Amino acid sequence: MRYLSGAIAGAVLATSVTFMSSSSAQADEVVAPAAEPAAVSTTAVPAPADTAAVQSAAHEDDLVAELPPRGTDEFGMVGVTWDEGFDATGIDVEVRLRSEGVWGAWQHLHVESDDEGGRPGTEPLWVGSADGVAVRVASPTGQRPAGLQVSTIDPGATPAATTSPAMYSSTADVTMTASSAAATPRPAIIYRSGWGATKNTKCDSPTVVDKTLGAVVHHTAGTNSYTREQSASIVRATQAYHMKSRKWCDIGYNFLVDKYGQIFEGRNGGVDKQVRAAHSGNASVNTYAMGISMMGSFQTSAPTSANKAAVVKLIAWRFGIGGVPATGTYSLGGKTLNRISGHRDVVGTECPGAAAYAWLSAPGGLRQSVSSYVGSYTTEISVRAAKLGVGATGAVVAPEYPFYSAPGGTKARYKKIDIISSPMGTYSIGDVVRSRYNSLSAQSGALGVPTGIITTTKRSQVRHQRFHHGTIYRVKRKNKKLAAFALYGRLENKYRSLNEASGKLGVPTKTHKKLSGGRERAWFTKGTLTLEKNGRVTVSVKK
Repeated sequence: MRYLSGAIAGAVLATSVTFMSSSSAQADEVVAPAAEPAAVSTTAVPAPADTAAVQSAAHEDDLVAELPPRGTDEFGMVGVTWDEGFDATGIDVEVRLRSEGVWGAWQHLHVESDDEGGRPGTEPLWVGSADGVAVRVASPTGQRPAGLQVSTIDPGATPAATTSPAMYSSTADVTMTASSAAATPRPAIIYRSGWGATKNTKCDSPTVVDKTLGAVVHHTAGTNSYTREQSASIVRATQAYHMKSRKWCDIGYNFLVDKYGQIFEGRNGGVDKQVRAAHSGNASVNTYAMGISMMGSFQTSAPTSANKAAVVKLIAWRFGIGGVPATGTYSLGGKTLNRISGHRDVVGTECPGAAAYAWLSAPGGLRQSVSSYVGSYTTEISVRAAKLGVGATGAVVAPEYPFYSAPGGTKARYKKIDIISSPMGTYSIGDVVRSRYNSLSAQSGALGVPTGIITTTKRSQVRHQRFHHGTIYRVKRKNKKLAAFALYGRLENKYRSLNEASGKLGVPTKTHKKLSGGRERAWFTKGTLTLEKNGRVTVSVKK
């Protein structure tokens, strides 16, 4: 398998991520270099040969397919698929793998339901590193699925990238507390560019609905003995299996969380959106409940405390922004489900494993932890939004997310206003002022972050809002639409020194513009201000 050397790999995940989702990305987004593409090899699994070895097999009476042990190129994940139209009830699929020259024991692969319109198959099994495989398939009916094949996946190497360390922080191995919500309104997430996602097909235009009703918890299956640096490879291999072997348009989960507490964005469409995925085997549940897969096997081993803490933060953040309670039930797709359910609650499967499933409802477990977290979900922005009321804010468009413009902070977008919180304070921006601000690249542009709310001036027709590097003037114009004009830098300083709209230049009529020859200009009812190439500001007043 194509892994990075230890010195390089240790820095990979800490340097190859970006906080901005595709749905709310602005100038703060950083894109990591493309990963080496995953390689998927498929081999047909034929009907068993009539040999003594078959007769001594564990499923000798109903063995319907067998691939004898064979060497392969090195791979890290394995799964088995077959053609549509076969009733897989009771089917038993097992694989045996060779690693470091030694053949291991037979391992069971759980059959996954499919409502994505692709190939039926098993869950993928992460094996770390192997170079040989054997397969056997038993069926209670004695019927053999058509098109049986085993897929072995080499995920390739994760690229190293150079981004700001502030854009990534892993979840510490700590116990969740209610106060954590105020510190991390959105947990650190490794975005698709960070783990090297393959471009989608029809998932490039994902199905997004306007509400989240619940969360379904899964596991990825396979060994729990993986390194932090291998986690991106597991995610990339899972996507390759889902897309190339199962013929899905993208990875099936909305999120994946490793044992170190690293959260990975799954299916394309935006981490803050309810994107239809392919995780539960029930089309309605896939549409209105997000799918979170804990990376590992949890039949007897419980998830790590870091894994648990990250899952709590992730679900609490998504439930908190959508007003979804952590407890109680909802009915969907012919099922009545807890708001936080296990995969086995939706379809017949052992997923997410007995130990993980027990944690969901245990005292102090997932549901109680999320309930506590959501109940104390307070940030400067959420407090401001609550004070203004939904009538003033409108519905959430982009939930709170961090940005890294100087000075950095967080931002949330609502239908009627934006709210930005930074070291300069927490302020809302609305109507034509918001439109003008966004036209100038918002907090990443010439104006910087807001430093106050919109206020009245001595001129009744003018209100203004201050920003770190400038001002936007909101102007009522006779027989014209309400307008907003921006000034920044030396032109704004000069205008303010001249008493702004109450002074000799009057009311702004155009936004600050750059001219040829390195000059800049602003227009007013009674004149202009021009920033000359030499840095001087010329005042011109109409006579």
